[in-house]
Amino acid sequence: MSNLKFIFVIPDMSWLYDYKAQFALGILYISTILKEEGWEVEIFDSNIKKIEDIPFADAYGFSIVYDTYENSVLLAKEIKKRYLNTTILAGGVHPALNPFVIDKIFDVIFIGEAEDTIREWCRTKENKRYYHSHKIVDIDTIYPDRSILPLDYIKTSSIFSGGRTYSQGGATSIMFSRGCPFNCAFCCSPQLYHRKIRFRTIASIIKEITNIIKIYGIRQFRIQDDTFTSNLFYLRKLCEELKNLDIYYRCSTRVNTVNEEVIKLLYESGCREIGLGIEVADNRVLKKLKKGTTIVQAEKAIQIIKQYPITIRCFFMIGLPFDSFETMQKNIAFIEDNKIDNVVVGNFIPFPGCEMYKEQEKYNIKEVKKETCMNIAKHIELKPNILRMDISEEEHIEIMRVFYNYLLRKDFI
Repeated sequence: MSNLKFIFVIPDMSWLYDYKAQFALGILYISTILKEEGWEVEIFDSNIKKIEDIPFADAYGFSIVYDTYENSVLLAKEIKKRYLNTTILAGGVHPALNPFVIDKIFDVIFIGEAEDTIREWCRTKENKRYYHSHKIVDIDTIYPDRSILPLDYIKTSSIFSGGRTYSQGGATSIMFSRGCPFNCAFCCSPQLYHRKIRFRTIASIIKEITNIIKIYGIRQFRIQDDTFTSNLFYLRKLCEELKNLDIYYRCSTRVNTVNEEVIKLLYESGCREIGLGIEVADNRVLKKLKKGTTIVQAEKAIQIIKQYPITIRCFFMIGLPFDSFETMQKNIAFIEDNKIDNVVVGNFIPFPGCEMYKEQEKYNIKEVKKETCMNIAKHIELKPNILRMDISEEEHIEIMRVFYNYLLRKDFI
C-alpha cells in the first residue's frame, strides 16, 4: 500500500445558500475507493481557506459543475504554480458532458461515473488524459466516506425550510438512487444516465442510515434523488423499512408521480417536506421544456400533500428563453392561489449535454454565457445566464424583475 496523498479541492460555492448542507456526495464515494487503493485523502475548502495555503499532495481532484468550472480552472492553475509535477484530476457533471473542451490544466478527466475508473487510474497510471466509464457502478457496495469531512459539513441544520427541526442531532444528505427516467429539455440527466434509474437495495440503504445514526446521532436526512417517488413498488418496500428507523427526511419529486398512497407512505416513514419541480406555471412553456407535467397535475399534487403536515417547497425557474410578463404573472397567481409558503427560484442555465444547450437556436437562445449563476438571491445581481434571439438582455431582465420583486415582497429571497 502506498502513502500517496490526494486532496479534493472545493471551489467557490458562494452562489449556494448553504453549500455544506448540499455537499457533493460524489466526492465521498470517490474517497472510499481512493482509501481502498491506499491513498490518504483530505479536502481543501477554498471558501474558507486561501488557495495559496494549500499543502502539497501527489494529486488534486475537482468535482466540477458548470457554475464552478471557471473558478476550478483558476484554482488548478494556482496549484500548478506551486507544485508543478503534481497531477490534477477533473470529474463531475461538467467534464462528463463536455470533456474535450476542458482546460489543459487538468491532467486527467473522468467521463461518467468514476468509481471504477478512479480505481483503474490508481492502479495503472496510464499516460492518458481521458478515463471513460464503460460499466455500471455497483452502488450497493460503495458507501460515501464522510470521515474526510469536518463535523459541520456532515451535521447541518438547514435541511428543512425555515430552519425547522424534527429531531436533535442535526441533519445530513444521502442518496437512494441514481438517474431519472424523464426527458426534460433543460436537464442533462438524460445524457448522463440515458433516462434510466438505478435503485440501491433497501438493505444497503438501511445499513447506511443505521451507521449514520450510530456514529453521528443524526436522524434527519436530505434525500438527494432526482425523483424519489418514481417507482411505487420500490417505494412501498422502502417506506416499510424506513418506518422502523425513527427518522425524518425531505425529498423531491415530480407532480405527476404524486397520489394519495404515495403521500401516505412518505409521511408514515418520516417525510416532513417535499420539493416539487413546478418550473413555470404556464402549460405552453412546460410543453416547450418537455417537462411532461401540467398545472392541473401540480395543483392536484399540492392538494393531496396538504392533507398531511408535510411542508411543500415549490421550485421555479426564471431566465428562460420563453419568459414573458404573462408567464411571470401566472407564476405569482399559482403561488397565491395554492397558498404556497416555500418557494425556491433558480436562474436557468442550459447545461452542456441537455437538449436546450445542443439545440440553442430551436429554443430561442442566442448565446449561453460563460460566467453563470443558478441562484436568485438579494446579494446576486439579477440577470439571465443566456442571451435571447428575440429580445435584448435589458428587456429580459425587466420581465424577470416582475417575479423577482414579488419574491422580495413575500420574503422568499
